[in-house]
Amino acid sequence: DAGRGERVSHGAKDPPRSVAKAMEEARRLISQATNKTQQRVKVPEELEAERKAREEEEREEEELERQCEQWCGKICRIGIVVPLLFSYILHPVGEFLIRPSMVVDTSIDLGDLHAVVTGGCSGMGLHTAAMLAESGASVVLGCRSNRSEGAMRALRTVRDASARWGKRTFGQARAPRVLSLRLDSFASVRAFARQYAAEVGRLQLLVNGAGTREACSLTEDGIEVAFQVNYLGHFLLTRQLLPLLRESASSRVVHVTCREGYVRRAHGWNHWFRDGWLKGWLGWPTPITEGLRVGSNYIETKLGLESEDDGETGHELVADGVDDAADDERQEETRRAPRSTRQPAGIDWSAGCKSERAYVNAKLAVLMFSRELERVLRRSPDSDGTVSHAINPNAVASEYGSRAPTPSSQQQRWTTQSMASYLPPVWITRRIFDFIYSHISTAMMRSVEHGARGVFHVATAPALAAAGGGLFDDAESAFTDCGRPARQCGRVPRSWEPPIVHDRQAAARLWELSEDLVGEKG
Repeated sequence: DAGRGERVSHGAKDPPRSVAKAMEEARRLISQATNKTQQRVKVPEELEAERKAREEEEREEEELERQCEQWCGKICRIGIVVPLLFSYILHPVGEFLIRPSMVVDTSIDLGDLHAVVTGGCSGMGLHTAAMLAESGASVVLGCRSNRSEGAMRALRTVRDASARWGKRTFGQARAPRVLSLRLDSFASVRAFARQYAAEVGRLQLLVNGAGTREACSLTEDGIEVAFQVNYLGHFLLTRQLLPLLRESASSRVVHVTCREGYVRRAHGWNHWFRDGWLKGWLGWPTPITEGLRVGSNYIETKLGLESEDDGETGHELVADGVDDAADDERQEETRRAPRSTRQPAGIDWSAGCKSERAYVNAKLAVLMFSRELERVLRRSPDSDGTVSHAINPNAVASEYGSRAPTPSSQQQRWTTQSMASYLPPVWITRRIFDFIYSHISTAMMRSVEHGARGVFHVATAPALAAAGGGLFDDAESAFTDCGRPARQCGRVPRSWEPPIVHDRQAAARLWELSEDLVGEKG
């Protein structure tokens, strides 16, 4: 036992060689892991070099961040400021600089013409009526009140114009009249038509020029005011006076619309650049491709901007036109299914109404009515010599032009967020932008006389007596001496008109709804 104890004690002092190696390796690994191996001490020069290298790296990172911020700022400014400059300054100024002067033939003798001008007691309607009277026409003014001070002033103005014609031609001056006409009342429209037919009985010219920018309230007939005054009231008036126009042919109906009624800015990022990224970025003008709302009814179109241009339309088919039968055949598939199944009795006029959209929608309806009326007249054998035209006189410096609809609070928030909020401080930017834009817009407005001359030309030019269905705009070309046939001067090409205007089924649906709303069938 003593010997065995000695051997055990000796084994504890002298472990086997393999165990010793394992222990040594473990100590080495532990030493490396705990970084306790002996390291070389760095000299001050090396420490200083490392410090400078770290500082240089930090400076490079800061410079890179600063450059990124600068480029992001430039891209944001270019992406926002350039479209604003183009849409609200460069494009309007460019249009102003190349705008043709409104030179029309005012020497035409209208001694045998009887005319009705709605909205004839002020603004462009009054100037148009005076020009007609000064050329010899017998003019009846349709005004909200025939006894107001404004109506009496308008009557004196038109009477003086007629007297000048009498002196110039040694003829008898025509006595103008003022009749009460409230387009927001179907009863008033019918009373006006009855009185005119009884007292005058002849009509060669109807100028549907009255309008309002008031919107989103209901008339006494329960219809949204912008839609009734700008479109539906004139639809009823035209229907009521159409027998006189047919009996007195040659005759014409002139509808006054606006640029917003057929052209809008291309959709931008808020609509995923549906009209193309470049057009959407710059806010380029593009024809309206959406449908038409009649309250809660929606009339859509499947026609696109790529539809063929039909050249001219009218009772006298011109060489470069397309026959209606051929056009009908092309649209046969489109006309089969009805676009809307709701009845007028279920129309909700207040749902989602916004004033500026209601106004634009009504003016689009005016353009559709002008075109469809021409088709109806052409198909009717007793309408030979009666044509329908539309004109956009553009913004004129009148009281009506200054009564723009007040944007809703939601629109004001959208406008601020989409434009001014990108250029802080917001409130300063918005006030500067509004000030510049309002002054530029006012300075570039056409005069009332300019707009009235355009209406006078479309209403009286002999070249437009045979070919109807036109839309005229002096932004397209001069109305006279444009280097093209006279009937094409100032005429907007089909490619710039909304596709729904040329959709026969959509126009027929609007006509049907309008008849139901005003209580006129057939």
